[in-house]
Amino acid sequence: MSVTQYFRNTVKIIGEWFEKPLAVPIALLIIALASYGLLINRLGYYWDDFPLTYINAIYGSEGLTRYFSTNRPFWGWLYQITFNIFNQPWQWQLNALFWRWISAVILWLLVLEIWPKQKYISIWTSILFLVYPGFTQQHISVIYSNLLIVLDCFLLSLYFNMKAVHQSGGGKPGLKILTWSSLALLLSLYNLIAIEYFFALELIRPLFIWQALGEKNFDRKIRVKITVLNWLPYLLLWGAVTIWRLFIFSYQTHNYQMNFFQGLQNAPFKAMITLLKDIAISMWVVIIAAWGKIFQPINIPEVGLRTTLVTVFMVFMVIGVFAWYLWQNRKDIDHKSNGWSIIIIGIIACLLGGVPWWLTGLPPTLAFPSDRFTLPFILGGCLIIVGILIILPFKTWIKVIIMAILVGFAVGSQFLVTNQFRRDWETQRRFFWQLAWRIPDLEPGTTLMANDLPVTYFSDNSLTAPLNWFWAPNNKSKEMAYLLLYPSQRLGKSLSSLLPDTPITVDYLAAKFTGNTSQVVSLVYNPPACLRILDKGLDSDNRMLSMDMQAAATLSSTQWIHDNDRTAENILPKILFKIEPSHGWCYHYERADLARQEGNWNEVASLGDIAYNLNDYPNDPSEHFPFIEGYAHIGNWDRALELTRQAEDISPVMRPLLCRLWHRIEISVPISNEKTSTISSINSELGCLQ
Repeated sequence: MSVTQYFRNTVKIIGEWFEKPLAVPIALLIIALASYGLLINRLGYYWDDFPLTYINAIYGSEGLTRYFSTNRPFWGWLYQITFNIFNQPWQWQLNALFWRWISAVILWLLVLEIWPKQKYISIWTSILFLVYPGFTQQHISVIYSNLLIVLDCFLLSLYFNMKAVHQSGGGKPGLKILTWSSLALLLSLYNLIAIEYFFALELIRPLFIWQALGEKNFDRKIRVKITVLNWLPYLLLWGAVTIWRLFIFSYQTHNYQMNFFQGLQNAPFKAMITLLKDIAISMWVVIIAAWGKIFQPINIPEVGLRTTLVTVFMVFMVIGVFAWYLWQNRKDIDHKSNGWSIIIIGIIACLLGGVPWWLTGLPPTLAFPSDRFTLPFILGGCLIIVGILIILPFKTWIKVIIMAILVGFAVGSQFLVTNQFRRDWETQRRFFWQLAWRIPDLEPGTTLMANDLPVTYFSDNSLTAPLNWFWAPNNKSKEMAYLLLYPSQRLGKSLSSLLPDTPITVDYLAAKFTGNTSQVVSLVYNPPACLRILDKGLDSDNRMLSMDMQAAATLSSTQWIHDNDRTAENILPKILFKIEPSHGWCYHYERADLARQEGNWNEVASLGDIAYNLNDYPNDPSEHFPFIEGYAHIGNWDRALELTRQAEDISPVMRPLLCRLWHRIEISVPISNEKTSTISSINSELGCLQ
């Protein structure tokens, strides 16, 4: 056999395998791994993952029950189970990936039950569903693995329902049909009581039943009757849960008020206009803009050349492989009779999916964190795309190429999102290593005020959890020891003012923090610069800081920071922080600043001698300050003067701060001729007031 013939036979065998039913779940798994799984070992906890993990670690099952008691308690049941199985970030990431893949597999089976003669419809819909680019929070794995389980319950309920409809054919139900129906009802019930995301989407069921009956060639009246009879149990269940939500357990989602109904009472016309506007914008966002963004050029300086090349390679590889795969499953692809019905069902599904958000005034966007509201739209949006492709007057191969391009670029888009999660996790870990080097121990009741950290998938609320978990692991009381707070985000809310002696109270549901602006440590972290504790005497009008952080600096005091025998490795759990980073510039800076706080000037100077001889350097002129002060205190005036000039050369904005630093040195260091001469030179060069 010639090489050419061997190649053709191999291609033929692979092509035949592509047409087998088992190939679809495998193809979906490959797409899932390419989109979300390549960096799993370098991902961690994000957003609300950290609070829930902290609550489970410190307060256990009781804490989780308290947390969910007024916030989706039946959804909280899942966490009671999953937290007993998974305890590391990579395990949660695999869990979330698994349920995302399963959702696509169930959807494939569901759509295949509804349109069994056009198998490509189920393949296309499930693939688009899996890579949908409007939702980018897959890697917030503790939260969304459990939310995806609820979604899978909903989809599986629809699938079992369609199985029962097909097997009954309008006849008397047997044991198998009753089993399918019972499972479908139970799964529907859990979806309805667990969370509100897919609550209104449940009403899409009769349309699916109607379509599933289309293969039976029933008379229209009989078809309507069978549809109503099959839907009636689910409608009654939906109605009962609706009454329960509205009148019995209405505080379950107390964080989300029905703003539309309030607006309807106060200004009906305005409320209706706002509703119509939200609907129109949402439909544009979830159907058009979500897919359009996958074709945006990659920001190479931000992403990096290597990541860009990997992404481009992946996109074209996926396009090529899946164009071939989809071509093998092209049978009946030009069958247009279902195109418009699929589009109509997709539009209705989108309208139902948006109900929870339009009533609460929370329309979806493509920006984090509001892109989570796209989840109920994904099913309808993907059906619309598939329906449009069906009715387009294009040749089969063109439709296949369009699908492959959508999938390829969507996979690339999700990979870039995954990489951003990776970068955020690394930034967060560097933040906590530096915090642990600088703050071995912290007085309970202290508020850390920080600038908005350069991360997307963490907030001050989420970072408060690890701060308490790591620095107060034995505090199991309902009074939290610490709070991390962004003044820019919380001023006028949980932080009423930046004046001294202002109470600060934050309810964390499982516990509460009670503090005061008179017990504050303020810090800034803008990598590659090191984490820096703000100095009240120097930073209160530091123009390199925002106005909020300048005000926070006036509240900051290092008296709440204590040095003890705890090392960073003792503070940070090894399960999350496995290997301490090499002791570069920032390590020596943090330790020197702690030694400066303690007045250990020989230690400061010793650390300076090491730090300035590293193959590393400061990325902020303020990082010279503890060493300037340390060298001055041990009498190395030449070195202190040299570092002062280096700091001033970086930015003239440093002059007022350097003047205040040298004023403090003048007061605290004993008089000597060299001191007098150096300070005279400083005052002259910097224009400091005598």
